[in-house]
Amino acid sequence: FPKFPIEVELELVNWGCFRTDGILEAYSGILQGFKSTAKAPLLMPFAPHILQFLDSLYQEKDMDDAVTKTAVGLLGDLADTLGNHAGPLIQLSVSSREFLNECLSSDDHLIKESAEWARLAITQAVSG
Repeated sequence: FPKFPIEVELELVNWGCFRTDGILEAYSGILQGFKSTAKAPLLMPFAPHILQFLDSLYQEKDMDDAVTKTAVGLLGDLADTLGNHAGPLIQLSVSSREFLNECLSSDDHLIKESAEWARLAITQAVSG
C-alpha cells in the first residue's frame, strides 16, 4: 500500500469520523421521526443491527468526542423510541452497557449529559 503524508492520513481519519457521525445522526433522526407514532414498532427489526453498529464502533475504540456523544445519544433514542421492545436487547448488549458506563464517567460534560439521558431512557424502556 502507498504511504500517505501524515496530513492526508489525518484528513482521512477526520473524514471517517465525520461520516460516522453523519450515519449516527441519520439513525437518530429516523428514530425520532417515528417516536410516539403507531409505526414505531416497524423499526424493531432494525434495532439489533443498530446495536451491532454501535458495538462495532465501541470495539474499535476509535471514536472522537463528537462521535461518542452522538453514539450514546443514538443508544438513548433507540430506547426512547422503541421502549420495552428494545429494552431487553439493549440490556443484553454487554458493549452497550460498557459504553454507557464509560460515557457516564467521561470528563466531557456533553458526553456525560447525553449518557445520563440515555441511561434514563434505557431504564424506562427496561422497566416499561
